[in-house]
Amino acid sequence: MKLQRRSSKRGRVEIIPMIDTVLILLIFYMSFSQFKQEERRIDANLPVYRQVAANAPVKQELEYVLHVKDRDNIIVNAGSVFDAVSLREAMLTLAAIGQDVRIIIEADPDTKYDDVIAALDACALARLTKVAFRPLPE
Repeated sequence: MKLQRRSSKRGRVEIIPMIDTVLILLIFYMSFSQFKQEERRIDANLPVYRQVAANAPVKQELEYVLHVKDRDNIIVNAGSVFDAVSLREAMLTLAAIGQDVRIIIEADPDTKYDDVIAALDACALARLTKVAFRPLPE
């Protein structure tokens, strides 16, 4: 009795799923390259250290600490309580004085980031450039 040979199927390389995978990877990398370009556009001026001459008059600098709890509860120098709108008006009045002003922004750990940015926007609107962030003491 003669046995028939089984025909073995040859493996094939499927090209269509490979093309789909390459296109998905291409789109993925292209989308993240856009984020990288946006990060390069941030303009940041680092502070410059200058030595003051020994006989130069020293300017007094006002310092205000903004403790941000939320958008409607911003405490200035552990006293006055402002909301975001009244803080903008106060910062504009402060900038109109013409004296050097240093602003320190601190926030509770559970404060929303938008509320801190509202305080930072108030300083930016008044063109106050000496703004710093300070963590709360433990």
